Amino acid sequence: MSDEPEKESLKEAVELEEISQCKRRIKFTVPFDEVEKELDAAYEEVKDTAEIPGFRPGKAPRHVVEMRMGKAFRETALSRVRQRAVGRAVLDHKLHPVGSFRFENIVYERGKPFTFEATVEVIPDITLPEYKGIKIERIVPLPTDKAELTELDRIRERFAKLVAVEDRSLRDGDIALVSYEEEADGKIEKFEHESIEIAEGSVLPGFVEKIRGMRPGEKRDFQIQVPEGYRDEQAAGKVVTYRLQLHEIKTKGLPEADDAFAKSVHFDSLESLKKHIHRALTESGERDVEQQEISQIMTYLLRNTDFEVPESLVVAETRRRASGRIDAAFRAGISAERVRERREELIKNAAAEAYADLKAQIIVVRIAEKEGIEVSDAEVEARIERMASERNVDKDALRKQYNGEDLSDDIRNQMLEQKVVSFLHNSAIKE
Repeated sequence: MSDEPEKESLKEAVELEEISQCKRRIKFTVPFDEVEKELDAAYEEVKDTAEIPGFRPGKAPRHVVEMRMGKAFRETALSRVRQRAVGRAVLDHKLHPVGSFRFENIVYERGKPFTFEATVEVIPDITLPEYKGIKIERIVPLPTDKAELTELDRIRERFAKLVAVEDRSLRDGDIALVSYEEEADGKIEKFEHESIEIAEGSVLPGFVEKIRGMRPGEKRDFQIQVPEGYRDEQAAGKVVTYRLQLHEIKTKGLPEADDAFAKSVHFDSLESLKKHIHRALTESGERDVEQQEISQIMTYLLRNTDFEVPESLVVAETRRRASGRIDAAFRAGISAERVRERREELIKNAAAEAYADLKAQIIVVRIAEKEGIEVSDAEVEARIERMASERNVDKDALRKQYNGEDLSDDIRNQMLEQKVVSFLHNSAIKE
């Protein structure tokens, strides 16, 4: 009721104090007659339903209602006055608040002006550098010839068949069929006819070099000292003893790069497969070049725009990023002890990235405001529909999910950033 847009604004006196670049304190003095209007409105809302002993609902005199419920509707009225006052101050002083206002020094006495202070973090005013026609280094996409052959081989490898190899020793890239005993901390495990790819990282560090050069039927006994901090926490730091026999060597037999193979992977011919690979790698290269050029633009803007970022935003974003990195470290098998050792480093790096990214976001928003770049509701709706199509889900259900979780603004912000970045990239001068 009291916060409807058409209602006359408060006639409060306001003093704005700049505590820092990102923090403001506002002192308010509201005449009592303005407060009284809200007190009357709050009373009108409760009088008909107030349950006062000895009176039917709506029949108790106001002074009786105030004796029983005065504190409750007084707090409601004063809260509304505060919210309307800070809302007006935000508009009048063109503030960009971050988070909630913190109210202090609240003084209310009937018949006297209502005074209080409100402190809030804000996005600071910034002076943008010249952002049109930023000079950047022209980046030439790398030739794709060698990459195209590599990609063709990668596709062929996906359809490779294992072929037995005779009359030679085990070498990198082979598949070894082995049986072995593994002993660590006095415990022995046996493995029969296991296939192991001869590539670093496929087993414990140092394992491959211990068996490289073996021939079928050969046996070897050896030990491996597993490094501290190895991703498998149970194996880290231990000495593991192996007693191993090589049964057979196999290698990957790649299919011939011909029309028959191309048809087996749903292309008309080898030539059409090669054209597809060329087109995909060219598009990927162009995207990489664009990202490198955009990175140059953002680096220029960050270096030439000096302002502070609100601390609460940095703390929240640092916490989110650090938590993600720690979770990723655990998923990668890094021991808890090693993660604890690196915790300060992880947090420091997360804080630096958070600060830079938040600063970039603020710059982007300011450029959007200056250039009148916006994202309409229709554009957000179209993006959600496209996402629904790509995910093969019902668009109404996805829209409801995004609106219910307040994620529509995230989509709008992402689209706004894309528009501004595209605007900056198109206007850049490539030298």
